[in-house]
Amino acid sequence: MINKKHKILGEYLSLIVMTCITIMAIYSKQITVFYIIYLFWCDEFLKTIFDGLRYRFKKEQIQNPTNYILNIKNRFFMLLIYLVFIIVCFGLILDWNNTDLILGNFEVFFFKNTLFNISLITFLLREIYLYKNNLLVLNSHHLLSSGIITLHISLILGIMLSFLIKKEFVVFENYVAVFAIIPFLLLKLYFEIQEIKYNSKEA
Repeated sequence: MINKKHKILGEYLSLIVMTCITIMAIYSKQITVFYIIYLFWCDEFLKTIFDGLRYRFKKEQIQNPTNYILNIKNRFFMLLIYLVFIIVCFGLILDWNNTDLILGNFEVFFFKNTLFNISLITFLLREIYLYKNNLLVLNSHHLLSSGIITLHISLILGIMLSFLIKKEFVVFENYVAVFAIIPFLLLKLYFEIQEIKYNSKEA
C-alpha cells in the first residue's frame, strides 16, 4: 500500500517543481499564455492516460468499472475539444501579429522547449510513481476534477487577460507574460492543493 505521506509529498513536490520552472520560464521570457495553458492540458492528459492504464491492468482495484471508463471517455472527449481551442486561439489568433511568439508556441507544442519538457517529465514521474505504488481502491479523475476546472477557467481568463493587457494597457506590453501567467499559476496551485487535501482526508 502506498504510504499516504509519501503520496502527498510527491504531489506537492511536483507542484513546487512545476512552479519553479514556470517562474524560470517567465524570467527568461520563454513563456506565453499558450505555454501555461498547454502545460495544464498536458497534465490532465497524462492523468487520463494513466487512468486508462489502470483500467486496463488494475481493473480488480476499481470499485465501479463502468463509471470509471465513462469518466475516462468523457475526459478524453473534453480534452480533445480543449486542445483544438488552445491551438487555434492561444497558439495562433492571440499572437497573430507576432511571428516570434507563434513560432515559440509551436516549439512548445512539438516539445522543443526545454523548460516545458522538464515540467512534463515531473508530471510523468508523479503519475508513474502513483501508478506503481497505489494498491488502494482506484477512482478515476472526474470530468469536473480540479485540473479540468482550472483548465476551463484558464481558457476564459486567458482570452480576457490577453485582450485587456495588449489592447488597454500598452504601457505594460513588455510584461504581458508576467501579468497573464501569474494568475493561471496561482489558480493551478489553489485547485491542486485543495484536491490533494481532499484526497488525503478521503484516504
